[in-house]
Amino acid sequence: MDSDTVSSTPLSGLEPTPEAEYESRIANLSSTPAQCTTEYFSWRQLTDLSEKMPELQEQFGPVTASYMGDCVVLGTESGAVVVADYLGRVKITLVGFQTASYGAVSAVAFSANHLALVAGYALGYVVVWDWVKGTTVSVSRPLQTSDSPGTAGHPAGTAVTFVSFIGASKHRYISASAGGHVLYHHIVRRLLTTMSTTPLSLPEQNTADILFETAPLPLGSYKCATDDMGLVAVLTSAHITVLCTRHGVEQQYRQNRQPLVTGSNSKNRAFTKRPYAGCLSWLPALKHKRAPTATDPLESHVTLPKLAYSWGPSIRVIALEFDYKVAANGAPLDSSGSLARLRFEPVLEWEAIEDVVFCRWVEADVLLYMTQSQRMFVFEIHLRQETEVCASPPGSIAGRPWATLATGIEAEPSYAQVMGMYRRRLFAVCGESSVYTGRLLAWTERLALLVDQDRLIDAITLAIGFHQGRTGQVVVGLPRPRHGSEPLEKRRHALVGSNLVELMRMALQRTFGSGSAQQRSDSVVRALISVCVEACLAINNQPLLYGEVFERYSASSQRRRVYLETIEPFILSGEISRLPPQILNAMVDSYGAKLHLVRRLGELLMNLRLSPGDFDIDRVLSSCRQHRLWRTFARVWLGMGDPVAPIASILAAAEAGTSTEVATNSIAAASEVVASVNELVDVDDEAPDAVIFDYLGTVICGRYYPDGKPIRPQNVAEQYSMLVTELVFPPVETARRLSSDELQATFGTLLVLLGL
Repeated sequence: MDSDTVSSTPLSGLEPTPEAEYESRIANLSSTPAQCTTEYFSWRQLTDLSEKMPELQEQFGPVTASYMGDCVVLGTESGAVVVADYLGRVKITLVGFQTASYGAVSAVAFSANHLALVAGYALGYVVVWDWVKGTTVSVSRPLQTSDSPGTAGHPAGTAVTFVSFIGASKHRYISASAGGHVLYHHIVRRLLTTMSTTPLSLPEQNTADILFETAPLPLGSYKCATDDMGLVAVLTSAHITVLCTRHGVEQQYRQNRQPLVTGSNSKNRAFTKRPYAGCLSWLPALKHKRAPTATDPLESHVTLPKLAYSWGPSIRVIALEFDYKVAANGAPLDSSGSLARLRFEPVLEWEAIEDVVFCRWVEADVLLYMTQSQRMFVFEIHLRQETEVCASPPGSIAGRPWATLATGIEAEPSYAQVMGMYRRRLFAVCGESSVYTGRLLAWTERLALLVDQDRLIDAITLAIGFHQGRTGQVVVGLPRPRHGSEPLEKRRHALVGSNLVELMRMALQRTFGSGSAQQRSDSVVRALISVCVEACLAINNQPLLYGEVFERYSASSQRRRVYLETIEPFILSGEISRLPPQILNAMVDSYGAKLHLVRRLGELLMNLRLSPGDFDIDRVLSSCRQHRLWRTFARVWLGMGDPVAPIASILAAAEAGTSTEVATNSIAAASEVVASVNELVDVDDEAPDAVIFDYLGTVICGRYYPDGKPIRPQNVAEQYSMLVTELVFPPVETARRLSSDELQATFGTLLVLLGL
């Protein structure tokens, strides 16, 4: 995830500022013991605020609604609204002369600047408060029998379950009641303060529709054309609707509930069972910092608004796009007051394992949702990747069954009144007296958690996945590539690479440090070198692999053998093409001491790029002669740029025959291998008479021996071919008949070849 998204609105004018207290308290949560921390997610109790809850309940009754922003708003059963900070200090209690007759507080919300507050009540009232002064701005009462036809309002006795201000306004807001009435309110201040109320959505007669959730599009971190439209989304069990509330109410989008498209995810359950469930969440327009490139010099990237919603287990995401009168990033082009025309494009259709009851955007393309059994999942939209991050915090989150109480239809309880997302932190009221905050762990915190648990090998493995971007899990705090952005990938490599080096050094110290060697099993030692090799290759840090790591493993012959056996497959696959002299010599000594390892030594040497000065030439060549690794012998000379040198030695071995060179030791060595590992080395393809003809034919054709790869550049291939050809068929400048001694001297190589 990109950690540079900005979407907060600062609070000013209050001393001390709630924002400062929020940052102070939340930033120091490390002093609070984590509870229910998983590999991805950490829940912590807001201790000071939770300790204050019993006192508030004794005075005002149980908490029935909450809102978390720069301050904490708690609605109570008695109708009182308590504004407090995260340290549990009550700033003000909002109680009017008649609020006790409004019923319990069923929904609360701050305005964008946190200076106004709107509260909905269980009996249908909606009150806007200037909470700093402690006064009411307006009161919307429920419908009465004496009201004239056409009057807009919530039914009396029906709880108002959703309230929210629209955009940056303190005078325009929406309210929705459990019975399905969604209203748009506009407070007009002229000589007198008046309020107009317009229905946005009303329940259809003789239907079993349920209002799941309604929400306006919040302000983002940059000016977007949608900011002036006052968009409001309404989700019911029958349809999803998006309405524009600026300059009158106008429907922008409507989609009736449809079964999930077959193939998007396999379950495709019908939405006919009880209880019903649904939720929605807006992603505002966001701006992200990024490194400019030659093709794209902009230092920021923008994300246009998206809307996520669910019906039962089916999750859908739609993106807002513009037809005209806006820039490519959605910014308005003129100030004429005309609104942009929107298009709604489907982005995602997915099915969760259970009904989804709560969802909120963590940041662009990252959606957090909770299922009916209170399991938390994170879904990365562009990767279509789902990760279960945790279960609910200690103590169950008690949803509010407002819809069931109002309609008599069995439905999942609503969690929007007791849960919220603010600055990438999830807040939840658990039970009656506890407030918890939860967040996704950053990648560094996940590594630190594994280190604390002494799972260093797992930490290195996870860090390798972070570096390569292939963990298959949600990752917080690392740049996410957008449109194949190479600078972001380099930035991710730089961030993770240094941590990988630190983790490897820590693991080596704990494994081989003083007093630790006897505590580590052989399996741990093997697993550690395996991940260290993979990590060093991933970050291209061969000096660490061949230096500090090798030194730790070279303390004993057994560990040295483990090191060499671990890098062996990487040599054969071509990921390691060069070895420093000390490791190459150690490999020659170790593998050459056992007959059954001789063949493997030959294969390894043939896959390495051997250049003079990189290794002890005499040791390698003498080992090849001793063990009759003629293919390797030829390849080493050819790799050093001398295609002629191996021919004489191989021909001499072919003439002498295998018996004279190995003498009687070969029988004893073979018997030892049969007794110990029940394996004999097949040396047919190392026979000098077979090797020499293959070698000559390959080099004359301009290819490397024995893999047959073309020798580059072409002039080198031609030079090698000419040298070998002239050795076998030397040019003769005289026309007279040569004597036998002259023939032997001139065509000695050819004669030996003919004699094989």
